[in-house]
Amino acid sequence: MPDPASRKKKYNIEFLCEGDIEAFPYKDKFEKMARKLLAEEGKEKDVNIVLCTDEFVRTMNRDYRGLDKVTDVLSFEWKNELGVEIPEDEAMLGEIYIAREQVRRQAPEYGNTFYAEMKRVIVHGLLHLSGYDHIKAADRKVMRKRECEFLGLDPYKEGA
Repeated sequence: MPDPASRKKKYNIEFLCEGDIEAFPYKDKFEKMARKLLAEEGKEKDVNIVLCTDEFVRTMNRDYRGLDKVTDVLSFEWKNELGVEIPEDEAMLGEIYIAREQVRRQAPEYGNTFYAEMKRVIVHGLLHLSGYDHIKAADRKVMRKRECEFLGLDPYKEGA
């Protein structure tokens, strides 16, 4: 008898590069990690994770959030705003944009290597796509607790 999980719709996690960035590092490791987190959150849908230049992320941050500065990661949930009917099993969860050089610069602030900081921002972005937020202090506490729990460490050094 086939495993019920094998009948589940397959979903894609695409790792893409913007501009002159030629390759997304550690793709295989990040994909396994992303699939594990999405399964735990019950959000097994297509996700694009895009590695970008700082300028690209700064422009997106300005255009979509009104903040004219680079940030490490931006997450955008896919919403059906056109009124077009999309079957639930075909809907995309969203996209994550990561500023490669910003991540490289801030890694030491969190006591991380570039790899560990990439892992942290991917988890952070996936949690946003899973419904977490950190605008309000109470929400930030919940999100950071989940982030630290999944990563197995506290990069914020505040006991979540």
